[in-house]
Amino acid sequence: MMRLSDNWQVWKTDSGQYDSPDWIQNASSLFIVDSVPATIASLTNESEIEKFDWWYSTEFNFSNEGKKHFLVFDGLATLAEIWLNGEKILNTENMFLQYKVDVTEKLKEKNQLVICFRSIHQALEIQRKRPKWKTKLVENQNLRWLRTTLLGFIPGWTPPIKPIGIWREVRLESAEVASINDFNLQTSLQNANGLIKIKADLENFSNQPCEIIFEINGESHSLFTGSDQKIQINKEIILQNVKSWNPHTHGEANLYPCKLMVKVQNQLHTLKEARVGFRHVHLNRENNLFQIQVNEKNIFARGAVWTISDILSLDGKIEDLKQSLILARDAGMNMLRIGGTMIYEQNAFYDLCDELGIMVWQDFMFANMDYPVNDESFHQNILAEANYQIKRLSEHACVIFYCGNSEVEQQAAMLGIPNEMWRNDWFANELPALIKTLHEDSLYVTSSPSEGVFPFYTSDGVTHYYGVGAYLRDANDVRRADVKFTSETLGFSNIPDEKNIIDIKNNFDLWKHGVPRDTGAEWDFEDVREYYTNKLFAVDAELKNKDLNRYLMLGRVVTGEMMSQVFSEWRSTYSNCNGGLVWFYKDILAGAGWGVIDKNNNPKAAYYYLKRVLQPIQVVLTDEGLQGLHLHIINETPSTFTGTIEFMMLNESISIAKAKREIKVNSNQKMKIIAEEMLGGFYDTSYAYKFGPPKHEVACAILKDESGKVISQQFHFPVTHHLPKVEANVVAEFFENKLSISSDKFLYAIQILCDGCLPEDNYFHLMPNEKKEIKFNTNNAKPKIQITAVNLQNVINL
Repeated sequence: MMRLSDNWQVWKTDSGQYDSPDWIQNASSLFIVDSVPATIASLTNESEIEKFDWWYSTEFNFSNEGKKHFLVFDGLATLAEIWLNGEKILNTENMFLQYKVDVTEKLKEKNQLVICFRSIHQALEIQRKRPKWKTKLVENQNLRWLRTTLLGFIPGWTPPIKPIGIWREVRLESAEVASINDFNLQTSLQNANGLIKIKADLENFSNQPCEIIFEINGESHSLFTGSDQKIQINKEIILQNVKSWNPHTHGEANLYPCKLMVKVQNQLHTLKEARVGFRHVHLNRENNLFQIQVNEKNIFARGAVWTISDILSLDGKIEDLKQSLILARDAGMNMLRIGGTMIYEQNAFYDLCDELGIMVWQDFMFANMDYPVNDESFHQNILAEANYQIKRLSEHACVIFYCGNSEVEQQAAMLGIPNEMWRNDWFANELPALIKTLHEDSLYVTSSPSEGVFPFYTSDGVTHYYGVGAYLRDANDVRRADVKFTSETLGFSNIPDEKNIIDIKNNFDLWKHGVPRDTGAEWDFEDVREYYTNKLFAVDAELKNKDLNRYLMLGRVVTGEMMSQVFSEWRSTYSNCNGGLVWFYKDILAGAGWGVIDKNNNPKAAYYYLKRVLQPIQVVLTDEGLQGLHLHIINETPSTFTGTIEFMMLNESISIAKAKREIKVNSNQKMKIIAEEMLGGFYDTSYAYKFGPPKHEVACAILKDESGKVISQQFHFPVTHHLPKVEANVVAEFFENKLSISSDKFLYAIQILCDGCLPEDNYFHLMPNEKKEIKFNTNNAKPKIQITAVNLQNVINL
């Protein structure tokens, strides 16, 4: 295999100026590209690149080793024409398809490959049949005809960076004895055994008898023996007593390396390699639930909607991708959703999710629009796309859920379209039938959201819950909404750390460029954040003009506080919710975007709040009004948890009531404890009765294991989060990559600032006289550390 990654040149021409690449020989290139993949946006910051044709060209030598040779294009965005040695070999019109061309008879000793990406703008100007409805998500309704990502076309929350160019690998594959023309590998768990289904079309051009062998876990399985040139395989293999693949919150993500090989004249040739896991998934819909089960375990699916590693290149760097996913796992996230406005991710993404035990909810790349699925040419295009993507993804244990589209049904319903027109046959029947054939052990919904009287109602099926958030509801709305599963939720303008906004915080235009808004809305998500800042801290937006740093400090923590309250409710024993995915894991742009990490993988305050409420062993608090505070202890691990639960109430950092109880929580179970039952008397823990002024400022539940180590802490503020500033005796010391910190006063949202290193925890509350240790991922023995807190008068520098 030869990667055609080096020595490319790029030219820009007017749309339709040239029909062939003959003119290139005498033209000076605009760019010399060291390596592809490289999109046009990654090469230039020119605007309106979609109005032009872009030509890529490279030359490569060929040594004629092998009997068959194929040019393979993993990702071309989007409308492309390809020439090899002056002969047109391919037209493409789908950036989500892999194209493979037999060039055995066309190669020379020296070769020229030219790819022209035609103007997307010109294609969008073509007059086409009108849709049944129009969406405000995008400006041009003709995008529904193009198989391209909507990134760059959504003015409310993506920059106008259009996806054009070579965005995934181009290579020359040479085969000596055999090649794979089609391949589908599926796995599942049946009791304790692993089931492997292999379907393959192969070509044997060795002119010799051959054997096709599948190797896994040290065992070889013969799939075919004979001299046929065209070989079709449809086999099942049972692997006895396998270790199952599980979400990392519920067990080990066990994987098995495997190979498909051909044996000719006692020589083995590897055709394909993979790592597979064995699991069985089921969707429990009893009693109107939406409960994902993996290996017969109930899973509370939590995480976020994945965006993209890099808006310019689309795929970004593997090391950045890995860092993002490790951060997600460490935060207790066990599911990421790839939404229909994005891209099908690169293979490395799914490989890493397999390895890290992160489930993937995979939308097909359709969103909001009335797609022309009955047009024959368009239908064949999306059918090829779905076939290719499902076969690619069926190998991955992490891919457990497919979704036909994002918000198509919701968009139609909100515009008053009759309900019989919300869903077409492609999403309702054809796509799920295809998944049933190609990835049987997986789950499917037609649209996100869907079901109920209206798709956007919250209590049936899959919903998008923005009651807390965009619709400015308080935390009490969460139980009233009775969410069963929300595949989008809690969209907030989350402010990055100070060091990551230093260049934009005083520039109104740059700052607002990074704040998302719904297209056409008069408000943006900074307005949403400011509403909750006022609710929790009794301040208004004028604080921004009076004390910008204080405004930013409160704005950072308020979105995390609201997310923590909502997930505490959803994870409690009272909730019917079985999953919540925060709207945006990672920012697309610099600034206060929806992401809980910024575009450079720096966690925001909201990330740490989520990390403290999404762990597999967890305590959460719910405010039950006149029935006080209730503690809910959760154990999702395979083992029984034994330890202690403590409850404490503070006023001006002095304990006014406390209690402790030994507990045991079985695997995959929850336990509820009423706070005042622990305390042995009435303390108005929720301050619902209000017999006089409140007796406490803060309540805290602390879960410890048998050794006394703190596993989880959660807090409740009965009146306000706006605590008076205090002068505290803070003792902080950094030693062996750990920060040890304690205080004689309660501290609210301690923020640790440190250049070049990442603390394991941040923006946490600290109980009086509690010693907390925070690990750092740094090689610096003495990093410069600054410690502040929302209610701390002074700043601590180490």
